[in-house]
Amino acid sequence: MLILQRLLIVYIALSTALASIGDRLDEFAECVEDCQLALRCPGFEEDFPSGTASGSHAVFIPASSVASGLFFWDCTAHCDYQCQQIITQLRIHEGKPVVQFHGKWPFKKMLGMQELFSTIFSVANFVPHYRGYRLLQGELKATPLKSKAHLVLNQYVYVAMAGMLAWTSSSIFHFRDLEITEKLDYFFAGATVLSAFHAILIRVGRLYQQDTYLRMASGTVLLIFGMHIVRQYLDWSYTYNMRFNVAFGVLQYILLLVLAYKNFKQLKRRRQPRKAHYKIRKSMVFDLCVVPAALVIGTSLSMSCELVDFFSYKWQIDSHAIWHACTVIPSWKLYDFFIDDYRYLEVCDAGIED
Repeated sequence: MLILQRLLIVYIALSTALASIGDRLDEFAECVEDCQLALRCPGFEEDFPSGTASGSHAVFIPASSVASGLFFWDCTAHCDYQCQQIITQLRIHEGKPVVQFHGKWPFKKMLGMQELFSTIFSVANFVPHYRGYRLLQGELKATPLKSKAHLVLNQYVYVAMAGMLAWTSSSIFHFRDLEITEKLDYFFAGATVLSAFHAILIRVGRLYQQDTYLRMASGTVLLIFGMHIVRQYLDWSYTYNMRFNVAFGVLQYILLLVLAYKNFKQLKRRRQPRKAHYKIRKSMVFDLCVVPAALVIGTSLSMSCELVDFFSYKWQIDSHAIWHACTVIPSWKLYDFFIDDYRYLEVCDAGIED
């Protein structure tokens, strides 16, 4: 479930960047310079013995041609990475705390990935959205075109598509942190938040029943997203990006809770079921009212991982990766709820009693 996912991390990143003392350490700056000289990085043409740093006992290893070509590890970036590891290991040996560099923990590259667990869990989060996309497509094929409610299914399909794009971008970003991969990650995260807000707004407000209102809502959301992209393109701002996503994420949370409450009231008003159907009715209350409320609460609680900026150099895992791991099940259940709610909506629109 991508509601406020990747949103709190932006806020945390802003504050941790200020406290990111690693790249401001004198020994780190000296290490990077020594590495650039030793490996003869462009702009550092002094003639030093290959593989040996000036004024230090460190041995620097050149980036492989595969890493340089496929993953854009140029000489300067490779030196920065090596020195992060050297300084971190020295600090651990001296009993000093591990510090962040450029606002991020000093992860080791593993299997070519900069952040192994965040990459793996981002891929894992792709799966529920792909599954949801397939389920929704199957539901669409079984839905009569004359039913206006099928428009709600279409909106949920867009949510699944945005989710797949967002988690693909997140996987690439955690695999290799570059300016372009970072921007794609944030832009598609914003697209996910807006698409989900748009879909649930249409469902809660029953805008699908009025073509004019539906077009107005869709056009407004598209315009907002377009203006968001242009604003970030002209003047990139982490603070603005965080506020934008949090605002629409909170609105989406509110809409989900409103939908859960409306379902509960509607179920309560409908004709009391016969005793034989009591279990069915009870299951409907759980699926249509309890599940969306639980999704909001569970996803909010999972983000508490971001409030404790934990990192284990030994295990190469941090709180951000754990947070990604906690979002897989809510995303899985979200699409189950979308389909259950849609089927109930069709029944209500048709005026059929249980």
